[in-house]
Amino acid sequence: MRLLTAVFPAFFSLVTIADCLTTGRFCEPETGDDFQRAHVGLIISPIMSKKMIREIEIYWNHARYQPGDTIALYTSEPTDDLEPIYTLVPNAPSGIKRTGLQATFVPTSDLMFVQQCLKYHVAWLRNSTIRLTNCMRTQPRWMAERKDVLGSLSMNRMFLPGTHDSASYAIHERANSEDIIHRFVITQDVDVLAQLIHGVRYLDIRVGHYPFTNTVWWANHGLFRATPMQNVVDQVKTFLNNTNEIVIFDVQEFPVGFGSELGIHHDFVRYLEEQFAGYYLPKSYGWSSTLNTIWSSGKRLIIGYDEKRVVSLYGSVWPCVTHQWGNVRNIQDLFNYLSHIETESIGRFRSTPRSAMAELTPNTLDVITNRLGGIREMAEKVNINVTNWYNSKWQRTANIVAVDYVRSSGIIETAIEWNERRNSHC
Repeated sequence: MRLLTAVFPAFFSLVTIADCLTTGRFCEPETGDDFQRAHVGLIISPIMSKKMIREIEIYWNHARYQPGDTIALYTSEPTDDLEPIYTLVPNAPSGIKRTGLQATFVPTSDLMFVQQCLKYHVAWLRNSTIRLTNCMRTQPRWMAERKDVLGSLSMNRMFLPGTHDSASYAIHERANSEDIIHRFVITQDVDVLAQLIHGVRYLDIRVGHYPFTNTVWWANHGLFRATPMQNVVDQVKTFLNNTNEIVIFDVQEFPVGFGSELGIHHDFVRYLEEQFAGYYLPKSYGWSSTLNTIWSSGKRLIIGYDEKRVVSLYGSVWPCVTHQWGNVRNIQDLFNYLSHIETESIGRFRSTPRSAMAELTPNTLDVITNRLGGIREMAEKVNINVTNWYNSKWQRTANIVAVDYVRSSGIIETAIEWNERRNSHC
């Protein structure tokens, strides 16, 4: 319970980290059922050591919990006579608990384009009877599945789960140690296709140009090459080919090889146009287009581009999403910054979407002294807080929220829930 005692008391208790998952439950009047507003869920810790990777964490919210209640973890759908692999007794209405158990590695090739539970289930038991369940769930079709509720919305009115430096990923089947470069460069532990299958709909892409290598275009994190751009492009196309979802592919920075002139930009835009021919929605549709309009077009990829001079010349690339960075180094300052931008957004119309970049930003001394740990350690401290804040304070103003190590947050679950609640008038 270290995270709860060390972090949450500075703000507020974890009372509403994820109230529930279906609109119907909220639209219904109070029934008196203790579990009507309760939630229990599973996330994957980003922490990796030589002995542990993908540690399963259980988080919960139940204002009406009772002494003697039990939360249990299973490897198949829970039943009253199934033996759990782990149990805990909640000692507070809300919390998060590391289990010490390592989740099985699931390669992207084993993921499907329909919702699935990835082996692990969790249940809340009272008097040895299962009252509430959840699982480690993918969400490959959540937008299309809610077309009736979400179709009239534009992308700047949606609550979209996103990833920061989406293509800066490293996939580890087994626990391993990381050098200092990887500790501050890698931001995700699954590839772009897996992120999309899990439910991410906003991709933050940084580009490097390396003309004297076999692979010219790379997805970068700062000066460091992360993934060949062709791999990223192919993964996005695979996802679009197998779903009816809408994706923002937002090219945000050009840290290597572009210079101040536009020549390389022209080459890269032509590359994107060629690779995404038949996929990208023309800029003429505009950010005010509704999801229904986008679906009707047959084109479901929006390419944002962080160079206004280029955007003005091409119909294929859109004004990029506005990144809102706090550039802060502790949880309190991150909360203060996010509170400021979300409060400021109330009643304010934006022509382009905005993304709350929900990460800490270490300075050089922090890196040298390891004061904050690497990106994994920072995500472990930040993500459960961000999930809570966007489920209990800024759920009605959120547009895009981008996180590191997305599986260690509940932001996808939270975004899906609040898209329903915000637009079902209940």
